[in-house]
Amino acid sequence: MAVTLPAPFSEIHREQLLFGPSPVHLIDRMTFDLGGKVKIWAKREDRNSALAFGGNKTRKLK
Repeated sequence: MAVTLPAPFSEIHREQLLFGPSPVHLIDRMTFDLGGKVKIWAKREDRNSALAFGGNKTRKLK
């Protein structure tokens, strides 16, 4: 979602810190261990940026 900032903030150059949406992966072993009745998925925040290794650290800068 793009936001238009008022001056003087709109004049500040912005750098793209993230690669894009982080991928979601099926956790096969946990799904199997739970009997296959539910599928467990994990959002891979560690694959979203070269700056961070997971969590929401870069969101504070974005």
